Amino acid sequence: MKRRSNPEGAEIVRNKLIGLGENSMRKSYYPELRDRIYELERFRALVEHANDAFFVLDVSSWCFADVNATALKKTNFSREEMLTRSPDSIFPKETCELMRAVSSDSESSAFHRNEDISLTELLGKNGIRVPVEITVRVHLVGGIPYLVMVARDVTRKLADQRELQNTRNYLGNVIDSMQSILVGINEELKVVLWNASAVEETGVAKKDALGSYIFNLMPELRKFEQLISRTIQNEKTGETEIFTVEHIGGTVIFEIVVFPFKGEGEAGAVIRIDNITDRTRMEEVMVQTEKMMTVGGLAAGMAHEINNPLGGILQASQNVLRRLSSDLEINQQVALECGTTFDAIYAYCNKRGIISKIESIQQLGERSAKIVANMLQFSRQTGGKQDCTSLTDIVNTAIELSSSGYELYQTKGHKGVQIIREFDESVPDIYCAPSEIEQVLINLVKNSAQAITSAVKESESKIGKIYVRIKREGSHVRLEIEDNGPGMDADTKKKALEPFFTTKGIGEGTGLGLFVSYFIITQKHKGSFVIETSPMLGTKIIIKFPVANQCLGLG
Repeated sequence: MKRRSNPEGAEIVRNKLIGLGENSMRKSYYPELRDRIYELERFRALVEHANDAFFVLDVSSWCFADVNATALKKTNFSREEMLTRSPDSIFPKETCELMRAVSSDSESSAFHRNEDISLTELLGKNGIRVPVEITVRVHLVGGIPYLVMVARDVTRKLADQRELQNTRNYLGNVIDSMQSILVGINEELKVVLWNASAVEETGVAKKDALGSYIFNLMPELRKFEQLISRTIQNEKTGETEIFTVEHIGGTVIFEIVVFPFKGEGEAGAVIRIDNITDRTRMEEVMVQTEKMMTVGGLAAGMAHEINNPLGGILQASQNVLRRLSSDLEINQQVALECGTTFDAIYAYCNKRGIISKIESIQQLGERSAKIVANMLQFSRQTGGKQDCTSLTDIVNTAIELSSSGYELYQTKGHKGVQIIREFDESVPDIYCAPSEIEQVLINLVKNSAQAITSAVKESESKIGKIYVRIKREGSHVRLEIEDNGPGMDADTKKKALEPFFTTKGIGEGTGLGLFVSYFIITQKHKGSFVIETSPMLGTKIIIKFPVANQCLGLG
């Protein structure tokens, strides 16, 4: 026979006691029962108005013996409806199975088994579903086992958790989408934050990085250990340092900024590392552009000022050589008039080195004239006539012209320089001034050849190689000049495009070759000029020319 609880029993007993009369109560009839009733009323009031839903299940009959008002409110059932329903209609199947398991184990476990269900649902009227966390306890009342279930509504909690998770996902996506490397560390220098850029740079997955010692993952940061430690101790804030890392593709420049992080009971730091290689190159380009604008304004005036005395020197040296030439009959006559012979005068000048010195004056004057011509070329806003021209033809011509000086590079036991041409013949023509591009190519090829030979010892038999490549790259034609020479260090590379900067000996270079070449490509032909180099890894010059529509037959 099913047992039914009477939730109104306490009220009936209390009314009967009241019926005994106030005087009887004053005479302390049934004092223990009276106190017990008041205690039950207080407990009932606490349970009835609790924020959690209470369910009391008679194990023997598997029916509800009692529920509180919150349980009725959450399920939208009346008390009469609830007390006539099976628990299987109020709780999901998995929860009911656990409740049965708890109740069936109660006899053997002396009612000591308790079970916490982290998350389940209340199934209410009209399809209502309320997410709850339930605690199940077994109690004996009058020798009868009851299951007492406390259900806490977690609708708000789940919503907060979802919002928190969405916020975490949003912040995580923001952090991972940043191009900067972001690394968070605690006081023990263990990683607590590792974004996608850090994974890409180091190749270490996030799950492997978290909890690891930062300097094991990024040993190049060891040099900043004091900076990081001072920042964690809040002695420094947001300090910036620059460092370089050698990658397969060349030297990469990074900027590191360390910020302190303070939380409740913990301290740490956030390390932000940015790849500033492109930015540094852009800054260098801006610096070079500024220098070109400055030098360009002075170049024309300087060239004209130098040209006048230089022209006189060249003309005077040429006239002196003409006066010492046996081809002119007038020279013979003047010598006889002076009581000597022209051959005697020529022999004297030759033995005293006068003729060679004059020739040297003329050669140095012509060299100076070339420098002046370069300065004038630099200062002009318009150069040679531009037209659609095959870059392959220009390069071939420039190589032939620059090869005229190779006998110098093949001395002292050196086997010379080998030029390897890798041309894509299908590249379109470019709109350019051929003579100016030839000038650039001659400068670059000779620079590579001189760099190769100057770095080779007499006892070595290394063959220098210069690779000249032409290929299509999107809307540009890409030209590369790469050598296997000694390359440049960071300081030399930084100054390479400065006017009058040279690493060659006195009289071997003017320091204007790369400077003028850069100007011709970037300013006159709207192209790009990039130097990629590292010590002992050679040098590569990358030039890109835009393909003009008129060269593609598009008008």
